[in-house]
Amino acid sequence: MRAVPALQNPPPAFVRFFLRARGPCSNTFVVNLPVQIGIGWYNPLVGIAWQTRKVNHMQIQASRLNLQLENPFKLSYGATTFRENVRVTISDGTFTGSGEAAVVPYYGETPDRILRYLTDPALADAIGEDPLLLDDMLNRLPPGESSAARAAVDIALHDLWGQHLGQPLYRLWGLNPARIPTSSFTVAMADSESHYRTHLRAARAYGLIKLKLGSGDWRTDWHMVEIAREEISAPLCVDANGGWTVEDTCAIMPRLAEIGVLFVEQPVARDDWDGWRALPAALPAGHPPLIADESVQGVESVLPLAGFADGINIKLAKCGGIRAARQMIILARALGLKIL
Repeated sequence: MRAVPALQNPPPAFVRFFLRARGPCSNTFVVNLPVQIGIGWYNPLVGIAWQTRKVNHMQIQASRLNLQLENPFKLSYGATTFRENVRVTISDGTFTGSGEAAVVPYYGETPDRILRYLTDPALADAIGEDPLLLDDMLNRLPPGESSAARAAVDIALHDLWGQHLGQPLYRLWGLNPARIPTSSFTVAMADSESHYRTHLRAARAYGLIKLKLGSGDWRTDWHMVEIAREEISAPLCVDANGGWTVEDTCAIMPRLAEIGVLFVEQPVARDDWDGWRALPAALPAGHPPLIADESVQGVESVLPLAGFADGINIKLAKCGGIRAARQMIILARALGLKIL
């Protein structure tokens, strides 16, 4: 057997040793020893040495990440062919955590705004020196004007934390990766029907397709859904990106329900709270669930949607990172909302 010693600053309790037998009949044993060793403690539940020592000052680096899109990405806000994200790394001299800020134009983000946040010397001072004190580091992050920049730092710090503990995040949170839901493949709007059909045919290998709608006329949007149903057999969901009115939504929703669309994302504009309040009573029974996206940015925007939307779309770049996303998930589930 091999005993893995504890490291630093044991809690006021018995120190645990982790004993693992090697060989074809290996078993794991946890032994509580009534001793205190003044160099640390070892957590046998996840097999990690929990260190509280200080490390070298954090080094933060940020760089632009240029992304040329294979096809134009056209939705109700306009079309893009190029994205310029920002990548950040945070190193403590032992490990390096990586994060990325998605520069979404319709959220008001720009690479320059993100880089101003990431290169501010106050950021490194706020993070501190101990990568294991994740909650403290996140609490000290400067507020800033860019949620995407804070999300990039949050992601990198979670990555660094997990590397020090020797486990992926899903293990540290006790999650089952086999329960990961199917992700959708998004098909944007196109300038012509022939191009649209080409994009749809290229997406036939995917198990769930999201159609971008919000062309300005719900009849045109419905025609695009009909074309998609002709070209692909996978389940469909749609995203209007706030391009409909309440009247548009009521007109197209029965048709979407008839062909089995799984859900409808952001039917009305981001700040159209009167529209959200009107939809539950205006829509027929059995309509596809309504999922809020642009209308739900962070934790504080979840509660106002309860009773009007059926679910929320959580994105790290708009809510500020992994911790905020987990808080939104907990609150949404408590309110009976679906999670996308």
